[in-house]
Amino acid sequence: MQKCNVCKNQFQWKELLFSIWRSYKPIVCSECGKKHTINFTSKFIVSFLIIVPAVVFGLLIAPEQGLSKPLTFGLIVLLAMVISLFLPLFVKYEYKNR
Repeated sequence: MQKCNVCKNQFQWKELLFSIWRSYKPIVCSECGKKHTINFTSKFIVSFLIIVPAVVFGLLIAPEQGLSKPLTFGLIVLLAMVISLFLPLFVKYEYKNR
């Protein structure tokens, strides 16, 4: 999991998760106070891992199973929430010295 680029303090899983849920809000290290932002590649990975399974389920699997639109929407939201629980393991944040 991600560590601070400056002091090597490990970020908490919930800090990373809430940062993703809050539109990639920067994370401030609790030890050194440096602000870390998510890098572009991680933004792409997060989008890809949320959108592709949702589209595949919504356009291919749900209609084949005869699921109603409200149920399909609810399952897509649930799927996105479950996938997002694993995203802190993949995202990378970086400190840019400005």
